[in-house]
Amino acid sequence: MDVVWVGTAIGGATGVVLGATAAWAYVSRRARARHLRWVAAAREQFASGTQNTRASNARLKVELEKERAAAQGKIAAGTADLRKAASRLEGELRIARAEIDRLVREVAEYRGESSPASLLDGSDFALTRPYLP
Repeated sequence: MDVVWVGTAIGGATGVVLGATAAWAYVSRRARARHLRWVAAAREQFASGTQNTRASNARLKVELEKERAAAQGKIAAGTADLRKAASRLEGELRIARAEIDRLVREVAEYRGESSPASLLDGSDFALTRPYLP
């Protein structure tokens, strides 16, 4: 009877080990399949996000180039306006200097002076003109 109990115990232990091995294999297969599904879903989500980011990046690059071109156009227009204004002011300054010279000569003639040097400050340049050494 001891042999029967030993055989039954060995058979039971073998059954438990085989059952545990089968259960472990089944659970392991299911876990691996679930893991592979999760990895595939994560990769797909990552690829989708990357693709959206690349599309957004390309769209923003095009927009940036448009802004750069517009800014360069605005800068060029602003520079042209500044040059135009500077040219106009230089012309007005030439006219004003010519008028001042005419008035200096007129005052010198009125005073009976041969040259308008007395109307200058002694440094041989009019007070309205920049000093150029």
